[in-house]
Amino acid sequence: MKCTNFASAKALFGFFNTIFFACGFGEVICGFLLLCDSQRILLSRLLATPEGDLDQPPFYYLALGLLAAGLIVCATAALGCWATYLPGYIILTLYFLIVLTLLLCECASGVLVAIWPRCLGLQSSRGGAVGALQSYYALPDYEHFTAAVDLAQTELGCCGMTSARNYDMSVWQLRRLGPRGMSVPLTCCVQYENSVSYLNPAPVNQSRCQEIQPNPQFRYLPGCLDRLEEWYQEQYLIFMLGLFVVAIFKLGILLSTVFSCIRLRKRRQNIRSFVMKSMDNKRNENIYESKMGSLHEEPITAKYIQPNNFYSPRVRNPRIFHNKPNEMV
Repeated sequence: MKCTNFASAKALFGFFNTIFFACGFGEVICGFLLLCDSQRILLSRLLATPEGDLDQPPFYYLALGLLAAGLIVCATAALGCWATYLPGYIILTLYFLIVLTLLLCECASGVLVAIWPRCLGLQSSRGGAVGALQSYYALPDYEHFTAAVDLAQTELGCCGMTSARNYDMSVWQLRRLGPRGMSVPLTCCVQYENSVSYLNPAPVNQSRCQEIQPNPQFRYLPGCLDRLEEWYQEQYLIFMLGLFVVAIFKLGILLSTVFSCIRLRKRRQNIRSFVMKSMDNKRNENIYESKMGSLHEEPITAKYIQPNNFYSPRVRNPRIFHNKPNEMV
């Protein structure tokens, strides 16, 4: 029964460790797919201030973080396989600490993702999101920010941060950085369905799009800030759902590790008590009783075997034979 309990603890630990490895492999795949999704990474440029210290968009670092976390999880799962077949306190303790550290890091990343838009997003820049658009759009040193705004206006179907009027007092309009006679960029115009591209926009009607009175058939009317927040909430929901699933399995791994340690301790105590009992029995054991016990099972009897000379005719007939055999003299 005790061996069965220990085997069940190992099976439970191995089950959670296998799922843990699958989660790590899934994180590696998600990080690789996110790293290959250039538009999603570029759109996340609008989640950080243009004057910030980040050289790459936030989702680029998120993809690298997923790749690193997935590889660490796979390596930890390999250590868990070792702990499954060769259990020991040192291996289980190291495994427990690594999983606990990963769980705490995931919780911290979830909190950071939750507070990111309010603390480090566009609204935290000077003048807010509208000020960032008016100050940095189409400037030579902010090409990535300009491309991110064009991508947001094309993919999300919006214009400006709050409305198209944000471009009236922008550097792009005041310095005439765009073509003459344009009130809004071409990415604010409604595009053809088959040729939607923020790098090479193809408006349905460019002249009607640049009219003072906007027409929803030719120009996007809503601002990008609300739609960008909705897009970010979708990404945040997917990210937090993945973190929640992985966190549940990591909690299961921690509990199974503690359960395995308890079973390992009980197993060692049982083995130690069995060894001590066997040693005590050997000390109290009588050597002679153990060796002569099989002889005492039968009663001890004495037998006398008469030599053949006593049955000779000379012995049985002394009157006939006057002398005895030589052996009996």
